Amino acid sequence: MALGTSSPSPAAPPPSPQHIYTNTWTLGSPEPEGHAGAGYPTYTNVEVVNDGAESAAFKQLFRTWSEKRSRNQKLGGRDKLIHVKLDVGKLHTQPELAAQLRMVDDGSGKVEVWCMEDLHRQPVDPKRHGQLYAGNCYLVLYTYQRLGRVQYILYLWQGRQATADEIKALNSNAEELDIMYGGALVQEHVTMGSEPPHFLAIFQGQLVIFQEKAGHHGKGQSASTTRLFHVQGTDSQNTKTMEVPARASSLNSNDIFLLVTAGVCYLWFGKGCNGDQREMARVVVTVISKKNEETVLEGQEPPHFWEALGGRAPYPSKKRLPEEVPRFQPRLFECSSQMGCLVLAEVVFFSQEDLDKYDIMLLDTWQEIFLWLGEAASEWKEAVAWGQEYLKTHPAGRSPATPIVLVKQGHEPPTFTGWFFTWDPYKWTSHLSDTEVVEGSPAAASTISEITAEVNNFRLSRWPGNGRAGAVALQALKGSQDSSENELMRGPKSGGTRTSSSVSSTSATINGGLRREQLMHQAAEDLPEGVDPARREFYLSDSDFQDIFGKSKEEFYSMATWRQQQEKKQLGFF
Repeated sequence: MALGTSSPSPAAPPPSPQHIYTNTWTLGSPEPEGHAGAGYPTYTNVEVVNDGAESAAFKQLFRTWSEKRSRNQKLGGRDKLIHVKLDVGKLHTQPELAAQLRMVDDGSGKVEVWCMEDLHRQPVDPKRHGQLYAGNCYLVLYTYQRLGRVQYILYLWQGRQATADEIKALNSNAEELDIMYGGALVQEHVTMGSEPPHFLAIFQGQLVIFQEKAGHHGKGQSASTTRLFHVQGTDSQNTKTMEVPARASSLNSNDIFLLVTAGVCYLWFGKGCNGDQREMARVVVTVISKKNEETVLEGQEPPHFWEALGGRAPYPSKKRLPEEVPRFQPRLFECSSQMGCLVLAEVVFFSQEDLDKYDIMLLDTWQEIFLWLGEAASEWKEAVAWGQEYLKTHPAGRSPATPIVLVKQGHEPPTFTGWFFTWDPYKWTSHLSDTEVVEGSPAAASTISEITAEVNNFRLSRWPGNGRAGAVALQALKGSQDSSENELMRGPKSGGTRTSSSVSSTSATINGGLRREQLMHQAAEDLPEGVDPARREFYLSDSDFQDIFGKSKEEFYSMATWRQQQEKKQLGFF
């Protein structure tokens, strides 16, 4: 594979037809003019890069890249991942947000699953949709609506133990489905263990990956009596459970594990897990085992627990470092094949206008590889192989399991369009066809309003490398912020009946805020009239609430209920 850019090359001897120019970066002081250095030819491009002004092409030569923090930026500010409630409406009207989060919606659409059996697809019972097997391949068709149109994503999930014939059958069956749906399927190739966020979300936290091969119609075959499962995630949109070798070295103090034996299912809580993880594990355990459940805390395991794992053994116990948000800017390449060699020409400052119907374009967002197929492109069947070749030969040593997404012209999902400065969703279609309009879809005026919002919404601070990107995404994601504010304006619900005068009096008191001494460490009967004992902290003034809890009311009520109760107990509001 050869990489090129649209920038002109310096004067050089005319190359042979097979020769392709590539840019080479020299780290350190450049050689004197005219000096080849290190055996490079005299016409090699030398690019001088200033500290703090590195290009996207330069950054992608490294496995990781950390930006310098400004003096005014607090440590742990924009890098830390903050989990907030997903607001689906914002994903529909703000494609740049969907692109950053890799989520077209919250996963509440229609899901169909097929398992590859004897090189043919067999439907999987909806009761077992989230149960995948490492020895098989699956097709997962997700149907959702956006801007009044039906859209599709077809996930091609490949188990680690699947055979080459099964993988080939997976691709051929995907092509058949795509033909059935008139070429409207966005196809995303997913490797076991590298599932994208939206794939996890459609199974609502109940995705379980077993190590053996599935039997008839996706049912599991007989397995060993002792099995160990690793539960990872904090909510229904990011949780998955994978079977791991049943030995003590597989444990990790930061997570939760399910140990299934002949007579009991142990729910093992590592010292570093939190309440959200524990809640999700209790949901998953019902999917894996119907046996008696026994909760075990790390350090308090019964002898039978270690016997089932073959004895004690060292396992990771250090606190896991916070995950950092990738900071690589997306790059767009025009793909072509010359004498059997993949050639990529980079398009800088790209826009929708750079997508031509005769071309195949590769969009690298680091976490995913998109291959855009123009309607008149002639080599689209080679697209997936080109994406794999790109990952294999990337100088930063990219993971070959990086998801590869095939996108056809006119069927672009928001996770793709959001990486463009502006996007006209109807550039290639003059009007909606009758078959694309969803029954019971919003009124025309509402649809036009959403379309206008998307077309006119300028993405001025979109890239992960931009200092404001993380903050913009998180602010936009504060789930149902308007409804939360309305709830705060209405005040907490009361169990009794009030007269109109008492309601007015209470509202006036809330607006002014009660003194902390009237609410803290008080019995229910000693609270001021009209105060709901279950939400007494609400009646504090905003400034007192911030001073006592260290956060705003909005931030507090967006937390999990168990965490709210925990803080209220500690601070005397329970």
